[in-house]
Amino acid sequence: MGFVLKKVAMTCLGVTVLGILSNMTFVLPSMGQAGANSGRCEPRVPTGRVKCQYDNGDRYIGDFVNGLPQGRGVYVYSTGARYEGQFNLGQPNGQGVFIFKDDDRVEGVFQSGKISQGTVIFKTGDRYVGAFDTSQQIGTPVGVGEFIYANGDRFKGEFFGGKPLGNGVFIRPDGTRCQAQFYNEELDASNGKCTFVNGLRYEGELRQGLPHGKGVIIDAKGKRFPGFFDKGQQVKK
Repeated sequence: MGFVLKKVAMTCLGVTVLGILSNMTFVLPSMGQAGANSGRCEPRVPTGRVKCQYDNGDRYIGDFVNGLPQGRGVYVYSTGARYEGQFNLGQPNGQGVFIFKDDDRVEGVFQSGKISQGTVIFKTGDRYVGAFDTSQQIGTPVGVGEFIYANGDRFKGEFFGGKPLGNGVFIRPDGTRCQAQFYNEELDASNGKCTFVNGLRYEGELRQGLPHGKGVIIDAKGKRFPGFFDKGQQVKK
């Protein structure tokens, strides 16, 4: 007996969404020019509420302490990106939002210019919610996080170095659910367990989020059909 698993909603993850998981890191531009001696600020005070135009074309409006942004303010880059929120010693620090020129945005808690916890909202409608590694110069997901696709699919699990590594679960809007210890952004696994709204279950190896390799189908009555699978289709008993 063979099962074509794609016909019973066992396409846990498609190639079209995997590319997003591998491209979740981003770079927040430096605010190294944000000092009183690198441009013109009015009023000309070291501490207070100011408006500044920097030599590199960046602009700032907000609170100043000892010649640096500190408190609340808005920093507008010459590239068209901007940061709105809390500052400390000239760097984003505290609650804030960074909006890229292409409309991607990062919202959450910043530490010394780096996002530490929050949400990345891509212009495509996809989102990532979770923690970031502040030891890296780029925004890198780490720990437990959740990626929510514009089509309603969701992946929640452990991230390391910006990629899935560890326990996770993928859920489709129709209720299809695959849980495993995933090894990479392609969502390969050796111990996957999938459940489907039609009562079927799958246990076994996954590749790109699909049954692939050695596994077993379990029907609604508990009958087991072991075999080998290729891209979601049973090819050998």
